[in-house]
Amino acid sequence: MKNLLPKLEPAVSHGCYYTRLNYTSNWEQYFLLISDIHFDAKGCNRKLVVKHLEQAKVRNAPVFIFGDLLDLMGGKFDKRTAKHELRPEYAGSDDYLGNVCEDAADFLAPYVDNIALIGNGNHEASYQKYHEISPLTIVATHLKAKTGTSPVVAPYTGWIQFKFKYANGGRRKTINLKYHHGVGGNSPVTKGAIQSNRSAVMWANADVMVRGHIHNRFSMSLPCERISAQGKIIEDQERLYLQTGCYVSDVQDGNSWSSTKGFGVPAMGGYWLRMYCDTLYDDTQMIHYQAIPTD
Repeated sequence: MKNLLPKLEPAVSHGCYYTRLNYTSNWEQYFLLISDIHFDAKGCNRKLVVKHLEQAKVRNAPVFIFGDLLDLMGGKFDKRTAKHELRPEYAGSDDYLGNVCEDAADFLAPYVDNIALIGNGNHEASYQKYHEISPLTIVATHLKAKTGTSPVVAPYTGWIQFKFKYANGGRRKTINLKYHHGVGGNSPVTKGAIQSNRSAVMWANADVMVRGHIHNRFSMSLPCERISAQGKIIEDQERLYLQTGCYVSDVQDGNSWSSTKGFGVPAMGGYWLRMYCDTLYDDTQMIHYQAIPTD
């Protein structure tokens, strides 16, 4: 019998959430961290999205989508739109937004129990800015009507806290994840490494930092020195930076918007965040975490 999926709850501040996890020795829990699906884009690799969501079901893993679930560049007044880049089902639509949102809900419905959070990205935020309507709220409303449940619709940036408690009491620990959809351009030279180091300074309380947006994928370990309440120096406190990739590519279309901008080949996929405990005898590191690239 599968364990119940960890439930995401709202915390005190807007954009802050937490989930409670009971652990024992030889325990593990996976979370799927992805972004930039661009579901309605012609170049969206929907088969790869399904593959990873199916894997999340098998692993009993909550899914966090950190922005740009939708593309929404095919609207009538979007200066980036091009008729040849529209998927056929949207090309002649008089209800472009409505069709995209309902299709996205149909696509996600089989996985709605696993999808814990969908955050706003620059594509959703831009559409809302100019049209005064939230596309992700429409997707969530459709999911609620179709399945009886819906994910959290989260802002562009926020926090997720993983609150751990040993199953038989005591031994508590909290791991803080800071997410931000991302800023800046494609970063063809640095691949976003400069932003990762800035994040380490800005988000000093974060154990895990996640960004998307630039369609590159890499992970960095950013260890730091901390001091405990008892005055003990902890030298190897790991901080993990994750740059998630995407699920869309149009490099084979030499006239596409990204091709003309020289963005190059994107990195596909995201990361599995594995939380685990393999011993109960090391009081300073009871809970460990690692990032595993999706394949």
